Amino acid sequence: MTSISTSSASDARTWCFALPNRALLIFVSALIFLPSALFATSLRPIPALILLAGCIGSLALIAQRPQTMDGSALDASIDIKRLSLCIGLACIILVFGGELHLFFAPLDWRTRDAVLADLTQGEFPIGYNVAGADYILRAPLGMYMFPASVGHVFGLLGAHIALLAQNALVLGSIFYLLMSLGLGWPHLAILIFFSGLSIVGASLGFAITREIKIERLVVFGLDAWHPWFQYSSSMVQFFWVPNHALPGWWLATLLLLQTRSETDSATLGVSLAGAIFWSPLVVIPVAFWLLYLAATDWRRHLLAPRTWIGVVVGACFLPVALYMVTGSSEISHGLSFDKLEFFPSYIIFIAIQLPAVRFIYLNRGLVPRHMLVLFYFAAASLLILPFFSFGPSNDLVMRGSTAPLVIVAFVFGGIVCHPAISRQTRLIGYALIILSTPSALLEIARNVAYPRYNISDCTLMDARHAMGAKEIPTNYIVESSDIPSWLMETKVPAPLNARSRRCWTDLDNRHE
Repeated sequence: MTSISTSSASDARTWCFALPNRALLIFVSALIFLPSALFATSLRPIPALILLAGCIGSLALIAQRPQTMDGSALDASIDIKRLSLCIGLACIILVFGGELHLFFAPLDWRTRDAVLADLTQGEFPIGYNVAGADYILRAPLGMYMFPASVGHVFGLLGAHIALLAQNALVLGSIFYLLMSLGLGWPHLAILIFFSGLSIVGASLGFAITREIKIERLVVFGLDAWHPWFQYSSSMVQFFWVPNHALPGWWLATLLLLQTRSETDSATLGVSLAGAIFWSPLVVIPVAFWLLYLAATDWRRHLLAPRTWIGVVVGACFLPVALYMVTGSSEISHGLSFDKLEFFPSYIIFIAIQLPAVRFIYLNRGLVPRHMLVLFYFAAASLLILPFFSFGPSNDLVMRGSTAPLVIVAFVFGGIVCHPAISRQTRLIGYALIILSTPSALLEIARNVAYPRYNISDCTLMDARHAMGAKEIPTNYIVESSDIPSWLMETKVPAPLNARSRRCWTDLDNRHE
């Protein structure tokens, strides 16, 4: 009798640790959809119910394994040790990047601290009074909603701890799945340190114009060498913009899974809908990939029942999409190529930032066939994005490039780590890796060398004033009257007043 009980207990433990990788896909998807579900609680009843139905329906769709899918990677059992190491690695990267403020946090964290503080200390929608007019916070809030909910109970520090835990779980899971699809730790290391040759661009700019200040490059990073465009290295994404990096890396992972027939277009479509609340610009290339799939293989994608179920539940995220686009016409936008000096500047930018694309093309025989089309699509996206501009710092180029850059980095790493690669090709690959690492090394060195500053509880507007910004941040707030009253309550009775809250009282002003 005792042996039977012992055997049953052992079987139970084995079952607990034998969850398939698909469980991780479901878990991360739940974290991606959770902010939209929390956002629904601030909406009017009908849009709230529609959005909640979209979140639940999307998660249920992803949880159901498509019968036509291969699933060899997702059906394998989770490697607990590898997953733990990946989550630990992600946590270390994010802490060095400024989360919890144990190290110096890049300048963008001053705004992110303020957004998280406002959401933690107030109920959504968050109101502001600017020059006598009432405004409401309208921004991609996917990264903040769950930590802010924790902060309502455990305070602002609890919110920051929850933020780190959430981001580490998502990024660590992404690392694990990319390793499962790739060639182990060396492949992942290439992904983490991937960058263009920003050190070459910065050196060239300094040599030609003498206008690039070394201190500016240290503060803002080597990737800021070009005056108009920026393709952020992986480490810059993790340090400066995890709110955009996480959905971008997640969608790139799903793209890789989809090309291997591990997932389908329905999973990709509803994940895109859920990611809009995290970063609407990140999803743009993925949306065009879905259109490409529908146009080139319409029988497989448009005749599948799951596709139309995905269309229905994805459409339920329209309340979030409407919230995100309200007042967006006030954000600076236009075409970049109408400037006379655009094309020479564009050619220099592409040549310096995308040498890995040419390396892959020259060695395309080593790229699996199922991944080659995706690589061409990613490369085309990166070549086209600079022609357009959206956002005060051309955020379209920086955010829209996230998923394509991950695809290029993954394919590049696959070639460099390929066992059949020639010695000469491997040396060229190593040279590109070495020349690209200064971008990541500078990020780490700066955050370690510069003095840390405490978590701030000042409001968004006070944070901007403290940084010297005087214009209205149209990418963060919108006039209350612009938001449809049937969507949410727009009359916030008490706009935030932050005279009792402080902004970086321990921060050395020379880094502002």
